[in-house]
Amino acid sequence: MLRRFALLVACAAVCTGFCTPSTPLGAKALLKQAAPSSPPLATSRMGLRRPRVAAAGLNMQFGGLFGGKKTVSPEEAGLIPDIFPAGTEMGSSDILCKYPAWVKSAMAMGDIFSFGDTPTKGAGQINAGDTMLPVQAQDRPTLGWDGEAGAYYTVIMTNPDAPSAKDPSQREWVHWVRGNVPGDNLPCDGEDGGDDIKEYVGAGPMEGAGVQRYFIMVFKQQGKVDFEGKDRVPFTESERPGFKTAEFAEKYELGTPIGFTYFKAEYDNYVPELYAKLKGDIKD
Repeated sequence: MLRRFALLVACAAVCTGFCTPSTPLGAKALLKQAAPSSPPLATSRMGLRRPRVAAAGLNMQFGGLFGGKKTVSPEEAGLIPDIFPAGTEMGSSDILCKYPAWVKSAMAMGDIFSFGDTPTKGAGQINAGDTMLPVQAQDRPTLGWDGEAGAYYTVIMTNPDAPSAKDPSQREWVHWVRGNVPGDNLPCDGEDGGDDIKEYVGAGPMEGAGVQRYFIMVFKQQGKVDFEGKDRVPFTESERPGFKTAEFAEKYELGTPIGFTYFKAEYDNYVPELYAKLKGDIKD
């Protein structure tokens, strides 16, 4: 009888060992208190979680912290003097740039058997001075920087090498201007509450023109800006050559860039498709 009782006690002890949590309740409470709290999150219209804190938003969108990337000075890149005169002082904020990871392939113009619009590898996140294909730049990028709550920003993307670096007679060809981007609603991704003053047009260097540079600059506005109607340009080729970033910045009191990034591109078979779209011959 005593042996049976001892056996029952032993079995109960084994079962208790399997069922009892391995971490004491007190330790779990300490771990819970020590766990870092996350910033409050908001839900965007796309269902993505958009952090209220700009820096945290950049980390989520770009998969990393600031720093650790190649740094290029405005002089090394040619931003000075090709867009701003020598001696211009500007900020050094990191401008993070991420193009789609997948894009639609180019169509062979005039070929009815072309297999355009099939998925092809995009550029993803780029560093200053990286080389891309025009087909990879067909859609506007997502941009991030350390924005200030309550402030507004303007993004300008231009090409100072049009129609070629050897003969930049169209300097600058403006590809994109987006204004009134709230600093507390980054990243700049089309869902940021900003306004496209000049609709985005991707890189389009002509055949034989060689490598061209595409600068993306960020300006901090003095406040919310009422951009004039004559400065607005839809998705067309007109009114884009001969743009002057410095003059536009002076007109709207934008100052000089708080930071910039840029990429290089050379002709590929997407360029004819791009210009056909700009003329309205192809509809998306």
